[in-house]
Amino acid sequence: MMIRCSNSNYESREDYKYVNWDEFGFGLMPRDYMYVMKCSQDEKFSCGELNRYGNIELSPSSGVLNYGQGLFEGMKAYRKVDGGLLLFHPKENAQRLKFGAERMCMPSPSTEQFLNAVKQTVVAN
Repeated sequence: MMIRCSNSNYESREDYKYVNWDEFGFGLMPRDYMYVMKCSQDEKFSCGELNRYGNIELSPSSGVLNYGQGLFEGMKAYRKVDGGLLLFHPKENAQRLKFGAERMCMPSPSTEQFLNAVKQTVVAN
């Protein structure tokens, strides 16, 4: 299956003509798989892997629970009429995650790690 990524210079506006812009939303849409990547104390991200969608274990003292330290990057993927997949500005979403992490004094995966994770997860689902 081919994943075609949009980019900021809009080289191919044809990709957008079949998108139903009225149905864009931000609700939860659970799928079969999720991508898990761990970060060590030296702020290095591991090679991630696809896992079946499910609960994750968090320490009760996790910063995201106690202080609201979390990030949202807003990635979206859509199936086109021809069966192909369209990722909506994936590089920009990777940058949003990176800049948000920097503001929160958190490590972030590289752009390449992020894009690889998104592509694997979209294809698996």
